[in-house]
Amino acid sequence: MRVAILSDIHGNFDALQAVAQELSPNDEIVILGDIVGYGAEPERCVEWVREKKARATLGNHEACILGLFPVSWFNPFAASAILWTREHLGPGSLSFLGTLPLSFEDYGCLFVHGSPRSPVDEYITDPWQAREIFEEQDFSVCFFGHTHVAEGYVWDGKRTERIVFLDGGELLLEEGKRYLINCGSVGQPRDGNPKASFGLFFVEERRIVIQRVEYDVRAAARKILLAGLPEVLAYRLEVGG
Repeated sequence: MRVAILSDIHGNFDALQAVAQELSPNDEIVILGDIVGYGAEPERCVEWVREKKARATLGNHEACILGLFPVSWFNPFAASAILWTREHLGPGSLSFLGTLPLSFEDYGCLFVHGSPRSPVDEYITDPWQAREIFEEQDFSVCFFGHTHVAEGYVWDGKRTERIVFLDGGELLLEEGKRYLINCGSVGQPRDGNPKASFGLFFVEERRIVIQRVEYDVRAAARKILLAGLPEVLAYRLEVGG
């Protein structure tokens, strides 16, 4: 069994289409939140997720759009995009977003947007924080998103090792170790690589592959500008930051 793990699509349908071309019809699909926000095609992205019958968790952008978080929680650019997105989603898409769970477990793994201890809003950014989470929470493997950085943290019971997947990479899960894995962002990478990022989890082999995929960044940026969204949201796509 192969599970495609996508996170932080952020309304970027051009990036999503490029990633979709790398998937197999037999792949199961998991989305780790923030299907919308920032990008100019939120409705098309939600429609794709629904058509594929993907399992998805709630992201902080969905939470804000649904009124679960205040808009003031976000910086001005993100807040502006959230208000715009809210106006450009149909009733069916809004209803679907309202059904998303904070987290779920399957394939021997935990799936969440932010972190196991704060599913929607905590950013996991360093090994010391990861160690705290390993010590406080009970999971073997957790896939998360939110930071838009393709990386992982491995805990052997004594120390935490950080692994970076800047250009993609592969990881074999080992017995006796625990893992926090971020497959990166499909629609707005922030690790200096503008290529869309996603993961493939080979369940029986306990193997994870992180892939980076080129897409028409300028087309996605142009759509953001034409939509009247903040210019910075377009420009950051080109630098992956």
